[in-house]
Amino acid sequence: MQPDPISSLWLVIFNATAPDERITLHVGQEKYALVFTDLAVATEFLRDLQDPALSLERLENWVLKETFLTTLELIHATRVMFDYVQGTHTAMSAPLELLRVHCKNQIGVITA
Repeated sequence: MQPDPISSLWLVIFNATAPDERITLHVGQEKYALVFTDLAVATEFLRDLQDPALSLERLENWVLKETFLTTLELIHATRVMFDYVQGTHTAMSAPLELLRVHCKNQIGVITA
């Protein structure tokens, strides 16, 4: 995993047949959305799902990341988990709202 997954390129799983769906994990009261910064980890996770409709989508800038985070809010995700590997308990995570604020700060305010 990258030392700073928030600033890294994000890879998210995209479903061509249901583009508004996101893969999430539920742990207790938390609903985690998955973001990958390591292509090998993302590819392995995707391979384990064995669904040909799924692919990786690149989020290369703060605007795309913030847009993705906004969609996560709509599905009631509470946290984002970075580079999750099935069967391990060491993935880094962050509260969704803090990530949204950070992205908005990176984008800045555009004045007319």
